[in-house]
Amino acid sequence: MRSLLLSLVLLAALAAPAAADHPLEGTLSGVHADDFEGGSSNTRWRLDTGARTLDVLPTRLPALAPGGARVALDDEDPGAEVAGPVTAAAPQAAPALGGRRLAVIAVNFASAPAEPWTPQQLRERVFTAADSTSAFFREESHDQLWLTGRAGNLDGDVYGWYTLDTPTDGCPYAGWGSQARSAAAADGFSASDYQHVMYVFPPQPACGWAGLAYMPGSESWINGEPSVRVMGHELGHNLGLHHAGGWQCTGTGGEPVTLSATCNLNEYDDPFDVMGAHGHRHSHGWHLQRLGVLRAGNVQTVSESGTYAMTSALEPTDEPTTLRIARTRSESGTVLDWYYLEIRERGGVFDDFALDHRAVNGVSIRVNDDPLWTTRSRLLDTRPGPGAGMSDAALAPGETFSDGQVSVTTVSAGAGDATVTIDLDDGGPDIEAPSVPDGLSHSFTGAGVRLSWNPASDDTGVTAYPVYRDGVQVGSSAGTSLDDEGVPPGPHVYSVYAEDAAGNRSEASLPHPVTVGAAAPGPDPAPSAGPAAGPGPGPGTRAFEPAADRSAPVVRLARRRARGGWVLVARARDAGGVARLELLVDGRRVRAVSGTRLRYRWKPRRGRHRVVVRAYDANGNRATLEQRLGRPRR
Repeated sequence: MRSLLLSLVLLAALAAPAAADHPLEGTLSGVHADDFEGGSSNTRWRLDTGARTLDVLPTRLPALAPGGARVALDDEDPGAEVAGPVTAAAPQAAPALGGRRLAVIAVNFASAPAEPWTPQQLRERVFTAADSTSAFFREESHDQLWLTGRAGNLDGDVYGWYTLDTPTDGCPYAGWGSQARSAAAADGFSASDYQHVMYVFPPQPACGWAGLAYMPGSESWINGEPSVRVMGHELGHNLGLHHAGGWQCTGTGGEPVTLSATCNLNEYDDPFDVMGAHGHRHSHGWHLQRLGVLRAGNVQTVSESGTYAMTSALEPTDEPTTLRIARTRSESGTVLDWYYLEIRERGGVFDDFALDHRAVNGVSIRVNDDPLWTTRSRLLDTRPGPGAGMSDAALAPGETFSDGQVSVTTVSAGAGDATVTIDLDDGGPDIEAPSVPDGLSHSFTGAGVRLSWNPASDDTGVTAYPVYRDGVQVGSSAGTSLDDEGVPPGPHVYSVYAEDAAGNRSEASLPHPVTVGAAAPGPDPAPSAGPAAGPGPGPGTRAFEPAADRSAPVVRLARRRARGGWVLVARARDAGGVARLELLVDGRRVRAVSGTRLRYRWKPRRGRHRVVVRAYDANGNRATLEQRLGRPRR
């Protein structure tokens, strides 16, 4: 898939989190491109600090919704890249419900001025038909969310056709958007009248994607397929949703299994959610929760063993439509991801399942990150192996799923209702997370990127290493390597975690930037001037270029006794300047500073401990000093 820029608005300035290395505040923006046929997508991000615009690689992303949010990015990479977690000042509000004002602008090109749909046909497909995109959102939200024209015009606003006398080579989509708005202005279009603008045009092979959208934001581009599959998907991105994928896992012998330590994400492979790539099914419970259309009692958190009932979300109800069970936790006890359980029901225009379909006669199970974060959902296949793929993924009556800590048995399922028995093993007293994996490196293969890292340690043993690319989990490995295949060209960032059998997860490794293919990220036109348009490149933009300086800093570590422990003082020097110093104890980073001197008061537990000092210069060269220390003798 072609590498693309992208633009999405979050907004600026959060007080820097504790222990932030290089906190940056500003407006985060990006554009998301969907290559359904190729089975991959690409998202590019920029941060506008007010003084400059930086290309950035987020390792975590907060929940996103139209209207933006005040954010901060911790730059944890000492080299040319800006990479690290993004945090929000407060939890994101869901998108505003009601009629979302949308303008559709139809354009073609002087080289081939085809008009494959009339304006009336586009109006029907988007706004007025019983199977329109507006009807889709209205049906899945129980009349809480739909599409309209300006000033509540339910028939919608369609402008065009307009023929653009412009080249199509390189797919300069933002330029097309700007010209389309200028042409539509003569017919009364004004961007200020709308919350969304959608550009529709005949198929353009140069683009390499079916749809492209701000995520979240206001604009979307539809390449030759004005269907719910594409338009509903891209508007879902506008509203802050990511993809609905399938989790493909293998056992120790390489055989397909429902869940294991070795899994890879097929990011579009959930056939029961429009945020996959299979069609027009309603969003599943986690996405409906993100959209803010579920009622308070619709999501029930299961915290003890027992028998639980749920009903489908096809019709409005105050009963549970989704059960969720905590799966992994951070060292502080915060739930990082959940099992989400639901049953679907045949009905309406879009959830037109066959009566014998397993989705309406079984319980679907997904692994979803906490709703406070933006990532992809992962549908589990409870009947892995050759055959129906994910279409028979649901857990039928009498069948059991277990990960060793959580066990789910479907007791009954059908006619929109399900009963399950859930057994929870609290894992005993193990609440200690593994150490942070380090030494993350990569090499290129014919199919993608091969990642390797050093093993982490844990009091009971590490069972899995989740791997994230650009803030979204793409796989998990039982060992210390993973092949990430089909990575789009351009710059990306990886981070790896460690998990133990009790569901404790370490903090993230340091970000590891990788540039795939050409260093330049494809066409980079000036962003359009429409609603929520992202900022263009500004002064001080940091490029992704190799550093000429290969000399690492010189590091020293001194210690002196203090009451109950040590005061550790690390120093570094480098001809080109020291960017950052870090102190790690037993694999866990305990302090990081910008500059040449770090001081840390440490009260160690009994036994010997591994103390590591790392120093980075401005070009990313790293020096490491390691010592074994214990409690000082009295």
